Amino acid sequence: MKKNRLTTLLIIAIILLLAGVGLLAMRANQTLETTTQTQTLSDWAYGTAGMLKVMVSHPTELFVNQKNTVSLTFEPDTTLEQYLANGYVFDAEFDAAGSVITPRKRIMTPLEKGRQSISWEIVPFTTFEVTGIIKMSLADSNQSGAYAISPQVSLDLAFQVKQTGIPQTVLIVGLITIGLGLFLLLAYTVLKKNTHRTKG
Repeated sequence: MKKNRLTTLLIIAIILLLAGVGLLAMRANQTLETTTQTQTLSDWAYGTAGMLKVMVSHPTELFVNQKNTVSLTFEPDTTLEQYLANGYVFDAEFDAAGSVITPRKRIMTPLEKGRQSISWEIVPFTTFEVTGIIKMSLADSNQSGAYAISPQVSLDLAFQVKQTGIPQTVLIVGLITIGLGLFLLLAYTVLKKNTHRTKG
């Protein structure tokens, strides 16, 4: 009788583990097509021949009420690097109708040597096509966020919005299921050892 119970416990543990792994795999395979756009910004702040190279990466599809990431990387060329001591600020603002954008729409970042990156989370609350825009400028260190951005370059981003995706709850349920499976597997191991000791 005890052996049958142990076998049942083991089967349940394995089923829970497989189900949990399956749910996590579903969540991991929810990949959206992404695209990139590149641009260069001239040095309007000090009038040097330096350039700032910018690349924007974003999904072409969004899921309603789910977070999606828009990433922006930027890097001064070798000429601009020679003048960084003057003090530069990279000013970028992302906006999209029918969406919530975090941490904030406008991000101002002191320019440093090498590649830097910033990102936004966009959560659409409409099922219609969403059009976003990123405005960018390269300014001196006196640039103030109190005034509206004066963009040197603007990039248009088009998103197709989908009604449903695999929600965050699937990830939570998957982790809980795996946790229960591991707990039952541990219980099975302990009970099996106790059974052998009793027989001994």
